[in-house]
Amino acid sequence: MKFRDKVIFITGGAKGLGRAMAKAFLEEGAFVGVNGRDNESVAKFEEDFNGKQTMAFSADITDYDEMEGVVEKVFKTWGKIDVLINNAGVINPLIVSEKIKKEDFDRVIDVNLKGTFYVTQIFGRKMIEQKQGRILFIASQVAHMGEKGFLPYSISKSALMLMTKSLAYEWSKYGVTTCAVAPGFMKGGMNEGLIRKEAFVDHLSKRTPIGRMGNVEELVSLILFLASDDARYVNGETITMDGGMTGYTQESLLDFIMKGR
Repeated sequence: MKFRDKVIFITGGAKGLGRAMAKAFLEEGAFVGVNGRDNESVAKFEEDFNGKQTMAFSADITDYDEMEGVVEKVFKTWGKIDVLINNAGVINPLIVSEKIKKEDFDRVIDVNLKGTFYVTQIFGRKMIEQKQGRILFIASQVAHMGEKGFLPYSISKSALMLMTKSLAYEWSKYGVTTCAVAPGFMKGGMNEGLIRKEAFVDHLSKRTPIGRMGNVEELVSLILFLASDDARYVNGETITMDGGMTGYTQESLLDFIMKGR
């Protein structure tokens, strides 16, 4: 078991991709903490994975004080943190930029960028004290080139890629390293609604040279590798996992949707 006795914390880990990652780390012997804003999902996580190797918190990453309390509980219980995975995130309603609502823009930036930084700083201080730690960020393929309809989301994820690089410069001397993953359109997670419609799956599949969407299991496998000692020299980098989609086609998802109206 690669992660026996390692302590992993996954933001947004109570459902979707986060839950899949939590399950995989538990199977590899880790202690896993997660948080979520959805009380029902947190309760379900506790029910399914209840035990000495898990902790689940109903906590919002945009609430600095609340997350400080979460971190203190993790350290009081397990005494350390080996890996932080910044998975929590939201997406804006798909719409052209001139029609984006202020509240939608603010929500994406608050959660994906500000909340992620809050958690990273809080955990990062502990990692600096213990002189070791690994921080992973879940960015996005759209952060590389943009995507029509995704402006707030693209901005927030692009910022995470820069945060990954900047923190590698700052914190590596303390034994704290960083890495990011930029997935393309995956079957599952926040894309659950899209993949229920065959037309969307077909459209997105055709946008990759491989000819299909990725799946959560493939993404989890990459996360496990990057969190392991096998990837300890991968630092400050963003690994794109999109089946070759980046730059492959110019037709956006929003344009495809609008055609059907």
